[in-house]
Amino acid sequence: MILEKGIRLDGRTNKQIRTIWSIVDYLPGVHGSALFSRGETQSLTTVTLGSSLDANKIDNVVMENQEKFYLHYNFPPFSTGEIRSIRGVSRREVGHGNLAQRALKNIIPDNPYTIRVVSDILESNGSSSMATVCAASLALMDAGISIKNPVSGIAMGLFMENEKKIIISDIMGEEDHFGDLDFKITGTQYGITACQMDVKKIQGLTYDLLNQILMQALEGRIFILKKMLKVLPKYREKMKPNAPKIYTFNIPKDFIGSVIGPGGKVIQEIQSYTNTNILIEEKGDFGYIEIVGKDYEKIEKAIDRIKQITFVPELGKVYKAKVKSIKYFGAFVEIAKGVEGLLHISEIRWKRLNHIEEELHIGDIIDVKFMGMDEKNKKMKLSRKVLLPRPG
Repeated sequence: MILEKGIRLDGRTNKQIRTIWSIVDYLPGVHGSALFSRGETQSLTTVTLGSSLDANKIDNVVMENQEKFYLHYNFPPFSTGEIRSIRGVSRREVGHGNLAQRALKNIIPDNPYTIRVVSDILESNGSSSMATVCAASLALMDAGISIKNPVSGIAMGLFMENEKKIIISDIMGEEDHFGDLDFKITGTQYGITACQMDVKKIQGLTYDLLNQILMQALEGRIFILKKMLKVLPKYREKMKPNAPKIYTFNIPKDFIGSVIGPGGKVIQEIQSYTNTNILIEEKGDFGYIEIVGKDYEKIEKAIDRIKQITFVPELGKVYKAKVKSIKYFGAFVEIAKGVEGLLHISEIRWKRLNHIEEELHIGDIIDVKFMGMDEKNKKMKLSRKVLLPRPG
């Protein structure tokens, strides 16, 4: 019938896409979610955000690496009306998950988050991997991930008999089974991001026929993409309140040991005090620091503690200093948050000073110049008098 009249099993024409329905923020407790339905195929996809510590570790005979973006595809028996036990991940689930991951990985921006996407197929009648791609794009935007461009996917089919042939868009399960081709294509409005072709009863495709399939697929992908963007036109500007907050910065490599401390004592104290997780990694001439917390206030506390440890005053620079305490031999002043140094009584003014209180009081804000480090005790040498006019 399809070759003679161009009418498919469900009454569609060869280019017609099944009814599309989708919704985002379907599961408010997660970092991002979307439910995408196309005909009798439905994917519930969630996004979970984590730190570099949550990256997927790959260690096999070929390579040793970490993936900061990965996608898991689950195809439970009930999605096709079957009743059977689940004995583990099938090769089909691995393959479909890898295809969807390849389709999306190049639109993920460079950011400090580890992103895990999970697609649970609730109903399937063909093209569940392409539904996963569409749902994942929406879920990523719902999570506030600034993806470069949303991706849609479509499965193309082909029926050939002698000289007759017809290309069909968005194939169902029966069309996949009885047809001559299953060609999955994903992409943005600007181009293809991934594809997978299963040739069945035919020997192959001519370049002309391949071009026809790709052009018809482009038409279908753009149609699906427009339907998706009606639900969520752009990624959310703000992430969900329950998403982890991450701040990254670099420190001089020489300070990595100081931040970690003997046996990890210093970094463990900072993590306990601020209720954050801190990752330190050596990258070139710097130490890369990643701080993960539930709110920015706690992250700021951790940043302050680390900056106190790694603070290096610049020789000859003038700092605004606050008088913290006064002793008979000088005043302790704070030149940066948590960084104190001694302003010796002889460096307060040019004229002899018998009592420091004649010139300074606790809480005073004064200008001091960093003169270098004392070679004997490794303490900062500060001076106020060098900034004052010298008596004639």
